[in-house]
Amino acid sequence: MKKALYGLISDTHYHTWDAFASTAHDGMNSRLKIQLDATWEAAVAAKEAGAKALFHAGDVFHVRGSIAPTVLHFTSELYNKIINMLELPIYILAGNHDLETNDSVFSANASASFTKIGAEIVCSKTPKTFLIDDVRIHMISWYSDHKALLNTVKELAKTLDLTVPNDLIIHTSINKSIPGMPDVGMEAEEFEALGFRYVLSGHYHNHKEVIPGVISIGALTHQNWGDVGTTAGYMLVNEDGSYSQNSTKAPVFLELNSDLTEDMVKGNYVRIRAVIKDDEEGKKLEEMAKLLGAGGVSRNFTKESSLVGATAATASTAKIDSLKESVGNYCVLMGKSDPEIDISKLTATCEDVLSQAEGKE
Repeated sequence: MKKALYGLISDTHYHTWDAFASTAHDGMNSRLKIQLDATWEAAVAAKEAGAKALFHAGDVFHVRGSIAPTVLHFTSELYNKIINMLELPIYILAGNHDLETNDSVFSANASASFTKIGAEIVCSKTPKTFLIDDVRIHMISWYSDHKALLNTVKELAKTLDLTVPNDLIIHTSINKSIPGMPDVGMEAEEFEALGFRYVLSGHYHNHKEVIPGVISIGALTHQNWGDVGTTAGYMLVNEDGSYSQNSTKAPVFLELNSDLTEDMVKGNYVRIRAVIKDDEEGKKLEEMAKLLGAGGVSRNFTKESSLVGATAATASTAKIDSLKESVGNYCVLMGKSDPEIDISKLTATCEDVLSQAEGKE
């Protein structure tokens, strides 16, 4: 087993979730507990692998500018345990969800209070550098302007001691990190030839090495239907310069058709996407998913009757039973009009927007 130098997590988005969640007598949200358990799992794995620190690349919390007291309480308890019982130092970068302001202002950072339990907080327009053995870890917190961030990175690059490895941890959108995501962020190639061994970025919830050395860390766990198909977990950066990405025991969000198996379903949050004859058929599919052990079930059913006339120019010619069904039919129509459209991905995106609009996440 390779010896780790440090562990790395990102986009934990601790929150009192509504969907598929319950609240215990002590105020602990069941899905928040899953997130905290995954954090502890990552910290223990890092410590056991020999890591000397745990880094967090931003978006510790989910709701920008507002944190439930229970979330802050249980999260600070856990981080105190990691720092003082596990004896693993924690370095926390400010992400956009952590901030009350548009850019990184320490007093507006929800994680700022963690300094009281010994965490090192990075939240300013100035980079901070930490030495872990002979590796320099540079951290730059959230910038709302990509050009300003890149200028700061380039200025930092001019000061690097290139006789030792230099890793950069940032929180920004890297294009091509998520398949199908429009290129609205920074190009990975912009970080090439600046002298960094690794550029490790939080923000996008999918682990991917976009180009050699430029890596989207990915979220620690899945959080909603927008995470379907993404790779979540934690990273270990090893003393020999290699790294690994590791999943946790946390459930994932899946979109499946009517072919349900226990291996796929058990413990996970499942959205069934299927064309059904009637409500009874849909109910049977839901019950099957529950019997197979799904942690939660959501339906994305389209009735056969609503597909009558689906080749028409507008959805007004189809029977619409609900807003969700209307969205599903729209995605089907779009797929028929353009074969390059991935209906599953389009549906998942639309459903996620709808769920958030309905206040379910």
